[in-house]
Amino acid sequence: MTHALDNIDKAILNLMQEDTTLPLKTIAERVHVSVATAQRRIQSLIDNTVITKQVAILDPNKVGYGLTAVVMIEMSRSNTSMQHRFERLMNEQPRVMSCYEVSGDADFMLMVNAKSMNDYHEFTRSLLTYENNVRSFRSQFVMNFTKSGTKILLD
Repeated sequence: MTHALDNIDKAILNLMQEDTTLPLKTIAERVHVSVATAQRRIQSLIDNTVITKQVAILDPNKVGYGLTAVVMIEMSRSNTSMQHRFERLMNEQPRVMSCYEVSGDADFMLMVNAKSMNDYHEFTRSLLTYENNVRSFRSQFVMNFTKSGTKILLD
């Protein structure tokens, strides 16, 4: 279910997606509302799960996770319970940054950060196995981050 967003909500969300540490007063000034209105709007966006998290985004290289892989997963069996089991398993894995169910030749796409090739190899050997309903997987390694973001521009 979508939450109806007006122009003020969109402006607040665009600002917060750029920098969630902006003071409430600054947000209010930039969207031309009172501080109380900005605070109420933000709380409503949180309550309605439009804003699902407020986090710090790290540079993986600067924190020792210099290997990023895009992994395409083909499942052995395509039934709902096995897919949900795989999704729960991936959700529990700290190396898995994102897990998407996708269309096409693959069933899932993962974004995985690892400390090294050995670390990544350990991940694949322990988790991308037949016991976890994985028929096959293909890994592509990120050579350079041309653009990496989370912002959804609202207009």
